[in-house]
Amino acid sequence: MIAIVDYGMGNLASVQKALTYLKAPSVITSDIELIKCADALILPGVGAFIPAMKALNKSGLGEAVKEFAASGKPVMGICLGMQLLLDSSEEGGETTDGLGLIAGKVVKFPADETVDEGLKVPQMGWNSLVDVKSKYLRESDYVYFVHSYYCDAADVNDVAAYAEYGIKYPCSLQKNNIFATQFHPEKSGEAGLQILKRFVDSI
Repeated sequence: MIAIVDYGMGNLASVQKALTYLKAPSVITSDIELIKCADALILPGVGAFIPAMKALNKSGLGEAVKEFAASGKPVMGICLGMQLLLDSSEEGGETTDGLGLIAGKVVKFPADETVDEGLKVPQMGWNSLVDVKSKYLRESDYVYFVHSYYCDAADVNDVAAYAEYGIKYPCSLQKNNIFATQFHPEKSGEAGLQILKRFVDSI
């Protein structure tokens, strides 16, 4: 069973729908005891970092995610869920602590680079992966993004893939049993389903 963490800010139904299509049993839950018993965990997310961390801290789900990750069982973060795994975020003009499971910080796309190339922030749409280093991903993957901030990983060895949008930035991270994507695999057609399938098959 895969636990999809419900902390009030996520694309929960679409993630579960994709897992159901793949015949992977899952449950959307905020029950900490149920999460502990799961075989794998997905931390999705849509929205802003600060209210997301407040919700995780208030509910105790933040500690539950960290304990689950420490157990060695598979963890996947999606979009905001990936950003929450890092040490901190600059979103909202202040530094906010994250879960600290992957070293790095969440920063905004640099305006000069994106504006000079006629790119709008947020990045909203399809983009390619480059420099792929994860068994879950393929160089040919063309996937869907919606975000204004990106993960500046402290250790290049934790970067599973990059994308280019004014700058070349980490769009997927992987450290031990933790895998995360800035893009939405559940909204990325067949390529996204295959990414989720590889994650499911590894459980």
